[in-house]
Amino acid sequence: MASFKEKESGWSQLTHGAPLAVLVAAALYILYQLLPVWKIVALATLIAVILRTLLRWLYRLVRIRWVAVFLLIGLMVGFSVLLAAVIVPSIIFETQTLLSTLPNYLNALSGRLEQLHSNFSLIPDFSKSLNQLRNFTNQILATFPILVSQVLGITFDTVATLILAVYMAYNPNALISGILRLVPRKHHQRIQRVLKATEVRLRGWIFGTGIAMLFLGVGATLGLAVLGIPLYLSFGIIAGVFEIVPYFGSIAGTFLPALVAFTISPLKLLLVLGLFLILNQIDAHIVQPLVMGRQVNIHPVMVILTFLVMGKLFGFVGVLLAVPAAAVIVTLIDEFVPASDRSLAVDASNNSEP
Repeated sequence: MASFKEKESGWSQLTHGAPLAVLVAAALYILYQLLPVWKIVALATLIAVILRTLLRWLYRLVRIRWVAVFLLIGLMVGFSVLLAAVIVPSIIFETQTLLSTLPNYLNALSGRLEQLHSNFSLIPDFSKSLNQLRNFTNQILATFPILVSQVLGITFDTVATLILAVYMAYNPNALISGILRLVPRKHHQRIQRVLKATEVRLRGWIFGTGIAMLFLGVGATLGLAVLGIPLYLSFGIIAGVFEIVPYFGSIAGTFLPALVAFTISPLKLLLVLGLFLILNQIDAHIVQPLVMGRQVNIHPVMVILTFLVMGKLFGFVGVLLAVPAAAVIVTLIDEFVPASDRSLAVDASNNSEP
């Protein structure tokens, strides 16, 4: 039976720890309420890394910093004009064409599936699922102009993100100095090492993802055009854009062209599936290892878990930031968890296998 002093000591520890627990809970609540702000900061940081990468590349060409800065500004202005005048209108037109013709393909697919279901009883009836997909497509088509106006609208968050990204890219040392002031001097070298390693990983991911998106987009467009699939340009753009979403993007990019191909013939379906299988295998085993090397080196489970968490917290922007967030987490693990502890954990898991 515990003595009175022991009980008093335990109660004292509890009362002393209670304020700390309240402070931690309050801090977590404030951080949660500020999620929209963290979304802007994270997206601005990613854009800043892209701008810094371009600036570094231009500086290597001209060897004069102010010339490299002006060239970068010129590239940004030129890309913005190209985006507004050519790329965005083309994407909007192709997307609207796809959405307007998709119900016809769904009707053709419904007839083909009903025929297969009547001839082969083992094939399930997909009519209910197709009706749901048809209704969903009609809803998107009806609200498409509103969605376009919302996406193209210049909001405060967009302006704030761009301004913050430009400032981070132009003068990152001031930001790093501010971060270092928040931690004791003995940790400065470690913090700088973490920031440098994170930047290297993010640069590798940005370059690799850009090349992979270009490869998938061009390859899918050319392949679908050769196979005679309608709307091949729309499907190529979708395949390239979805490449930014790890693992799930390749499945989503294959779905629509496969659906349209099946309305033409089962052979076209097999050819389209074979095309995307070849493209994704080349991307996974040749393109990404070649352009990323071991700079990123993130386990697929870590990527998928981060994808789910970031998507839940930040929505679509979180999906885009999933791999960069995973890169930051892996960098922190590499820095703060000793390699010997990680190897011991791996050995223990291997020894526990039957």
